[in-house]
Amino acid sequence: MKKKVILFVCSVICAGSLGYDVYNSLAQGVDQLKDISGHWSEQAIRDAAKSGYVDGYADGNFKPDTSISRAEFIKIIAAATGEKVNKQEGDGWYKPYTDRLKEKGVIPEIFPEGYAEPLQRYEMAMLSVRSTDNALKGTMQEATSLGLIHGISTTDLAPYGTSTRAQAITVIERILAVKRGEQLPVDKYAASKAEIDATGSNVGTMLGLKPKEIGTVWNYGEGVTVKLNQLIIADPSDADDPYMKLVDMSTWYKDTIQVENVVVLAKFSVAVSEIGVSKTGELHPYQLLYLLNTNNQLLLRSQQLKRWIMFDKTQVQEGYVAYSIEKKFAYKELVFDILNNHIGLADNREGE
Repeated sequence: MKKKVILFVCSVICAGSLGYDVYNSLAQGVDQLKDISGHWSEQAIRDAAKSGYVDGYADGNFKPDTSISRAEFIKIIAAATGEKVNKQEGDGWYKPYTDRLKEKGVIPEIFPEGYAEPLQRYEMAMLSVRSTDNALKGTMQEATSLGLIHGISTTDLAPYGTSTRAQAITVIERILAVKRGEQLPVDKYAASKAEIDATGSNVGTMLGLKPKEIGTVWNYGEGVTVKLNQLIIADPSDADDPYMKLVDMSTWYKDTIQVENVVVLAKFSVAVSEIGVSKTGELHPYQLLYLLNTNNQLLLRSQQLKRWIMFDKTQVQEGYVAYSIEKKFAYKELVFDILNNHIGLADNREGE
């Protein structure tokens, strides 16, 4: 009898360490889960358990804050979406699920093969997006714009962070909602950050526009170049907007109504090579990198492009220039005067 008890305990421990199919072997009903009461994901876990695609452990816990592996998440996706597989015992229990989702186009060729390893958030985004539409690439930008993935803060998506069992269930419920044709609420900060990471701009999330000229370099005389690195939109009426923290609001005109305006922050770099060094050469960003239709030139608390750049040495100066503009103009297009040329940096027209 003692030998049997030891063998049973060992089998449970080994199952957890090897990534065994714990969802079927150590099942507990939804009413018996002891550690989800009051947890932020309690309702999602209860809904998932009632649907039958996930269960708890033999000890009566769900362990919502435990990291989930790639294999476990893939198995839950397959179960939740009604995929039928021939189950396999042992260390390779997950293979029927991975094979099936590869056939369905949910798991792309670039997906990592270490299925027993913890699932990273960018991988969760990839699988989640492609579970709703395998024609999509599965980018973080797609995942956030669909509402499948939210940020962990207003400025952080943590794409290489691990995911917990609770987070996994929440995302699975979102996948099922999208497959039912529902439109999910979008975390605008997450969508904004993902768009910036992908394109250098958040004009799509904030204004419904398409960015242009990100990465473009203009010559300013011989040996001096100006490059557009980012085009950021901030909401002055949103106390939580992370980019408004850069703005010195003492330079905001009092008669400019915040809720009717957005702030445009354009990050430029000005590079002066040896050829461009001159005792008399200079550039004033707020005179030569200027937003049209603006009603307020703004100064920044940090990351501002130097307001007077002398060409007295080789250098690279980088930072933002910032302006406010009424939404009625911003929703149509954003045009800058760059070195005395009118350049459209964002509009609602498809690129050529």
